[in-house]
Amino acid sequence: MKLIATILASIALSLVVIACNKTVSPANSAAPVAGAPSQPTDELAAARALFKKNCEGCHGPTGEGGPTQVDGKEIRVPSLHDERVARHTDEKFTKVIKEGDGPMPPFADKLKAEEIAALVKFVRKEFQGK
Repeated sequence: MKLIATILASIALSLVVIACNKTVSPANSAAPVAGAPSQPTDELAAARALFKKNCEGCHGPTGEGGPTQVDGKEIRVPSLHDERVARHTDEKFTKVIKEGDGPMPPFADKLKAEEIAALVKFVRKEFQGK
């Protein structure tokens, strides 16, 4: 009986040692959970595309603005990082995008209300850190 207990203990110990020394290869790693994104999603991707299409031509890719040519006239486009612009309420910002302001054209006929709201959110987060 003692002999059988010793053999079983030796087998159990051997199995533990083997299991602890086994390395996991990528093929043996756990599969991703179904439906879980493999990379973080960009919640502002659509607004970023809208900015690129409608705003970047004047405000630039980083929102810095500056002098630019529009319809043969040089205009000074405000930086979206500027403190004065950052102080605008979302409502004021939305109104400027919809109705235009000075040389900035109105976008009410080009963008839906949801797209304008997304642009405001994008500018606040990307260029103003809000």
